[in-house]
Amino acid sequence: MALGIHQWRRFNFFDKEIVKRKDGKPLEELKHIQVIASTSTNGAGGGQLIFGCSDGSICVINRDYETNHIHTFDTSLQLLAHSAGDTLIAIGMDENETKQTIKLWKTDKALVEKENTEPAKVLSLLPNDHPTSKICAVAITDRHIALGCENGAIYFFASNDLIKEKRYKFSPPFYQAERPITNLAFAEGIKPNNELILYATTESTVLSFRLVKTTPAPSISTAAAVAASVSSSLSSTLRDRRPFHITQHHQQQQAQFNITTLETQIGCNPGCAVLAQSDFDGEQQFVIANSTGVFSYVGDDKRLGLGIEGEKLAIHWWFNYLITITKENRKASLMTSTTTNTTTKPPSNILSQLTANQTTTELQTLAVYDTNPQLTAYSVGIPRIQCVVNEWGYIHILTGDGELHRLIEKDLHSRLHLLFRKNCYQLALQLAKKNRTSKQGMAEIFKQFGDHLYSKNEYETATDQYCKTIGFLEPSYVIKKFLDSQHIDHLTRYLEELHREKLANTDHTTLLLNCYTKHPDRINRLAKFIGLNETSPSDVELSFDVDIAIDVCRQANYFEEALALSAKYRRHDKYIKIQIENKKDYDKALTYIQTLKFDDALQAFRNYGKSLIKEQSILTTKLLKQLNPTPQQIEQEKLPESLINLFMNNPDELLDYLEYAVKQYPKEHLATTVYDTILELLLQKYNKTNDKKENDRISHQILTLLQDSKIDIDVTRAMIACQKYNFKAGVICLYDKAKLYQQILQYQMDNQDNDEIVATCRKYGDEDPQLWIQALSYFSKLKSADGCRKEIQQILKYIDENDLLSPLLVIQTLSNNESTSLDLLKDYLIRKLRSEQTQIEKDQSEIRRFRQESGDISKKIKALETGPILCQDPKCSACKMDLDLPCIHFFCEHSFHEHCAYAIESTTSSEIIYECPLCSGDNRKWLDLINNQRVDKDIHETFHRKLDNQQDKFGVIAEFLGHRLFDKE
Repeated sequence: MALGIHQWRRFNFFDKEIVKRKDGKPLEELKHIQVIASTSTNGAGGGQLIFGCSDGSICVINRDYETNHIHTFDTSLQLLAHSAGDTLIAIGMDENETKQTIKLWKTDKALVEKENTEPAKVLSLLPNDHPTSKICAVAITDRHIALGCENGAIYFFASNDLIKEKRYKFSPPFYQAERPITNLAFAEGIKPNNELILYATTESTVLSFRLVKTTPAPSISTAAAVAASVSSSLSSTLRDRRPFHITQHHQQQQAQFNITTLETQIGCNPGCAVLAQSDFDGEQQFVIANSTGVFSYVGDDKRLGLGIEGEKLAIHWWFNYLITITKENRKASLMTSTTTNTTTKPPSNILSQLTANQTTTELQTLAVYDTNPQLTAYSVGIPRIQCVVNEWGYIHILTGDGELHRLIEKDLHSRLHLLFRKNCYQLALQLAKKNRTSKQGMAEIFKQFGDHLYSKNEYETATDQYCKTIGFLEPSYVIKKFLDSQHIDHLTRYLEELHREKLANTDHTTLLLNCYTKHPDRINRLAKFIGLNETSPSDVELSFDVDIAIDVCRQANYFEEALALSAKYRRHDKYIKIQIENKKDYDKALTYIQTLKFDDALQAFRNYGKSLIKEQSILTTKLLKQLNPTPQQIEQEKLPESLINLFMNNPDELLDYLEYAVKQYPKEHLATTVYDTILELLLQKYNKTNDKKENDRISHQILTLLQDSKIDIDVTRAMIACQKYNFKAGVICLYDKAKLYQQILQYQMDNQDNDEIVATCRKYGDEDPQLWIQALSYFSKLKSADGCRKEIQQILKYIDENDLLSPLLVIQTLSNNESTSLDLLKDYLIRKLRSEQTQIEKDQSEIRRFRQESGDISKKIKALETGPILCQDPKCSACKMDLDLPCIHFFCEHSFHEHCAYAIESTTSSEIIYECPLCSGDNRKWLDLINNQRVDKDIHETFHRKLDNQQDKFGVIAEFLGHRLFDKE
């Protein structure tokens, strides 16, 4: 059904100007030609305008608009066509020819060049060969030629290369129409099988021929094989479908076509059909025009009808524009030359044919239509149009007076500005989309469209446009327009879209939630927005930041929604924080923590443990016990050390938790702080408890903790704690553990634990005898009624047995106690005097013995020095063999073979010194002792001398110690 084109808006998208040469002079050569047919080379060879003249020549215009003529036919030129590649065909009459002649050129170079002025191929049709009638329509590709004749016959020829093909012989027509063929056009690469379609028209019919791909036989020529394999078969879906066959003798295999009759009552005149290819989607359409309108076809289907009134003289296609030349009834003298300019981009140009007998006295209208968007891009009245040719991005118009005009499309910005001035925003959007405008540019059009609709109080549609600007237009621009309460729905929809595009910030989320609060169905709207009605987080695509939404709901006192959102999207920290700080529901917070994994639960306790213990100490401690960390987690997280600060004001719960932890967790992973804290808590509890039984239990627990060798406890800190809380047993235990026995005794003395002092001396006196002396000194100074008689007697007995003090020192020590009587020392002194008397007698006996031995030794030495020594032993003292020379005799009366004695080389001379093997060991021992005594004397003298002279006293001491000169043997 035809669409009324008179409803389309008219615009000036083009500027028209007269074409001139570079020197500014008009093209005078065109004033004297009458164009029969025209075409362009579609950019091949740099692009050329080709006009077929009535005198049989071809007028060629290059890019610089320089004109050249090529003599082509002797009599007349009738048809011109150019392929989508670089092949030009011309059909005309030469002298002495009974039929038309077909000539082909390659246009990869300019036609006016020397090697290209003559046709590359000339086909003279013989009188008895096909075609048998006058050719009135032609279509060409780089490999195919189709000819349409006045008798309705259509011929087809195919070759790999039309120019190089040596044998041209047209087979009988593959289709015979009832009327003359008016237009032919090839469409290549038709989907789905990349097929070739030939369109044909008469004055009353429209046909399509789909070439069926066939397998070439061995006898056919190369050209025929290519023709047979151009395309695959496709069944038509319209009315008349009849396969036709042609047989080409010795040249072409039989070509087969699927034929579809597209129209039976509609056709068009010559020049009123064109193959259009959309620059937007690349789709090829066959377009025809007649007095009833314009119709297009794709493949075997009819697509579109446009109700363009008037008798059509010619149509053309330029990029996405349809160009029509229509005959008007008004005279040229009554017509004004007002122009309406438009904008678009050019696709490919097919042939442009005009009949030579156009009426010069009638006005013709050239109109440029853009079918998407639907608008009239340009319209102008011209007295007579010889031809329209598209090349170099311009629409060229040759008028009857020989002037060459061209239409120049305005830039996109200018075209859009024209649409904006007339408030044609829908057309502007379609135009921008077709020209692949950037998203930023499209957003600007949506903004202007939205502003226009807003000014007309069309808020709903304005919101639609504003939503399309999201990501490019600052949201505050739109928000300000809808801040009034009457626009709350529009603002809500815009903000929802902003969140859906994930471009909202905290303020936008806050504003949207506030909008929901003013909506009657606010709870459901809010729940839907944040996805609470969905079963799982994966069921809804988040259009907002979850953390922001939770915070905003919390600030707006939507605690239930905030909790639900936190629970659903596992924002554990926020859920617990709301329960504790806002709702004060500590039980639910703890219940929620109980469901978390170890890491999340631990973090929750660290963040909110103080509050939970303060309000729910027992339950919180119980949950802390239920944590089940691995040894690695205990060490990494420093458990339970890092949780001690949570129990700041709850020592009982802390002790309970730590005692549980040390039982459950490996000791090697527990820090010293844990045991130190347990000790201090037990001491606090011990100090506050008045129950003796409970105190004994706690005391035993503390001592067990202190005595455990597997526990790494800080002794210094433990000592301070025990002294702080006056836990004597703990202090003594720690001294004992550190083997500080004198400190134990001193501590007992400070606390006047007299009963424990002697016990301590007995216990540790063997390891440190000085304890007895220290105890004696203590009791000697202690004032008591009995003078500590019992304790002193026990101490004196031990001192006497182990000879720790001289009697004089004992007397001096006890003299400090006024209450000590002499009878206390009587027995001690008597025993001591007897013991010393016995020792004196023993020493005198030893002295007499040593004097006797010394006298004997002196006599022996003198005898050795003055008298002879008689060696009478006949055998060697070492090997017990008979002595023979050489042998050695010693003063000790031992004799040896020379080889059995020890030979020592003298350090002062080359003399060999011999030693008695039997006596040398004892001799060396005594000699070393004597030498050491001499060395020691020298070392002491040297040491004291250096110590007096050197300023660095410590350095001297370190030096002698380093030499191990003071080591005792």
